[in-house]
Amino acid sequence: MSIVKSASARAAFTLIHLSDVHHCRPAGAGAAAFLNKRLLSLLSWSTRRRKEHSPDIFERLTRTVAAEAADAVAVTGDLTHLALPAEFKEVHKRLGALGPPEKVFVVPGNHDALVRVAWDEGPGRWSEYMAPDMSRDKTRFDFPTLRVREPVALIGISTACPTRLLSAAGRIGEAQLERIEEILNASARMKLFRVLLIHHPPLAGMVSRRKALEDAEHFGAIIKRAGAELILHGHCHRLSRAEMSGPHAPIPVLGVSSATATSAHPLKRAAFRRVCVGGTAPRWR
Repeated sequence: MSIVKSASARAAFTLIHLSDVHHCRPAGAGAAAFLNKRLLSLLSWSTRRRKEHSPDIFERLTRTVAAEAADAVAVTGDLTHLALPAEFKEVHKRLGALGPPEKVFVVPGNHDALVRVAWDEGPGRWSEYMAPDMSRDKTRFDFPTLRVREPVALIGISTACPTRLLSAAGRIGEAQLERIEEILNASARMKLFRVLLIHHPPLAGMVSRRKALEDAEHFGAIIKRAGAELILHGHCHRLSRAEMSGPHAPIPVLGVSSATATSAHPLKRAAFRRVCVGGTAPRWR
């Protein structure tokens, strides 16, 4: 497990980013639960991926995150592996170990939408960890979601949607894309440090086509017009740094490895990223 720090440690605001927990709990699910896309993911888990992830690592990481006492914690998807109701329920308890809902902010990933699951038995179990500040109903809301923790605007984007067999792709969709641009522009007028949270990497070429964000080009056009200060993503299971074109300067795009990875590779082992934000607009540091 490792901690990756970005920017100055002397900051007005600290944000911890982690992703891809892949909590897998097939026991107790009937055979009918696997007469769909879950079966391939279960086979993959049984033959390979269960050796690549460890819940014990996540427990240690959780304790370390708590000790960091950051201002906010962002979790960018794939909290479950098979999108089983039992997994969603157990992940809710794990989120509680990271912090209270007002501090922990979650967006879903493709594994959380592996198949269609009733909202109340699926991601809705974490609704208080995903809900925007302004939502009166913390159990029902639409993405993108916005939380303001001055001087930071945390903008949650969902790329999670059921896809065809063998696909791990993501999609934002027209309605979200339109609203994302509105939120970015409004947050800029408020002179906030805008952080976008998204599961799939928003740049072409970072993953294979079957795992890619289908409307990345459209998203990139919005970022080029409206700008942002930082984009955080998961999905790739490795620490990464890239850039997107903004209206005035390149925008950093930071990926993080799986929070349960057993790998010893320095870029793939379990990690979280600690982002420190200081200064004021437009001279953030």
